[in-house]
Amino acid sequence: MDKVKELFYHRKQQLNQIQAPAELEQRLSQALIKQPKSVRLFRMKKLWRYATAFIIMILIINHAAPSLAYYGKKLLGYDHIISDTLQHLNEGGLGQAINKSLVFENGLRFTVDGVMVDDNQLVMFYTLESPKPLQDNPNYDVTPQQLTGFLTNASAISGVGEYSEDGKKLKGVQTFAPPNGFARALTIEFWGTNQTLTFTYNPAQALGHSIKQSIRKSVKLDGGSLTIQTLTASPTQTKIAGRGDKAVIEGLTLDQIKLLINNEEVVWLGSSIKTGITGTTFEINYDALPTDLATITLKLMFPDGQIVTIYQ
Repeated sequence: MDKVKELFYHRKQQLNQIQAPAELEQRLSQALIKQPKSVRLFRMKKLWRYATAFIIMILIINHAAPSLAYYGKKLLGYDHIISDTLQHLNEGGLGQAINKSLVFENGLRFTVDGVMVDDNQLVMFYTLESPKPLQDNPNYDVTPQQLTGFLTNASAISGVGEYSEDGKKLKGVQTFAPPNGFARALTIEFWGTNQTLTFTYNPAQALGHSIKQSIRKSVKLDGGSLTIQTLTASPTQTKIAGRGDKAVIEGLTLDQIKLLINNEEVVWLGSSIKTGITGTTFEINYDALPTDLATITLKLMFPDGQIVTIYQ
């Protein structure tokens, strides 16, 4: 058994030996029983299962640190716009309640209802309320675009929202890169206005640290090579990071790189590419991993049907 599989197998064995607090266990069980609707988060497709049990595994991995947030109730009004994974976490009452508002000069009210944070991302749940229908007033577009704080400067990655029937309220979800672990106050900068909103954030109440494992597998392709460097698994998503020759990476669509767990494809959520003086790097985001992990496979699928196995 290689190091990646051995690590996950060891964590699963720990999970089998330790029990979660009774009240939390009951709420997590209820979240698993309920089957919420799946949605698309911009480029995201049909999403996520099994993450609630994975949260328990993350807690066990980091049992020496106070890393599991517990605000005791779900955030209301988001059932139709969040993914299956976030739905399960929300049903379990996991995250941080914020309830901090800002009223803009035009009467628009923006409220941060809560956040979920792990080592891969920060997910912000917010409510936008206006005196007039939002869709008919472009000047009411105050989408969160930047999150700043101590050693933190994160741009928005993706978002989704749903209007009320009268169009005067929007329930939204926006994702950002995770804040620095020492940041205790985060400031939201908005599109279309200089006003900002600062809220208190407790890094000790993050959802849990991630499992980060070195992969370091390379493949030779026409025009150069591509290397998968690391796999980072957190409660909300799985991230693959790598690097390679610019021509090779830009010649691919990164959704051609498939992550398979137990021979089943994990949902691809999105990707990014950066080119700088140190070369070209990329990140690919997938659904959260299931706990019944037996095999991990990475494959590069070409449109002509050719398949290159990167890792197995």
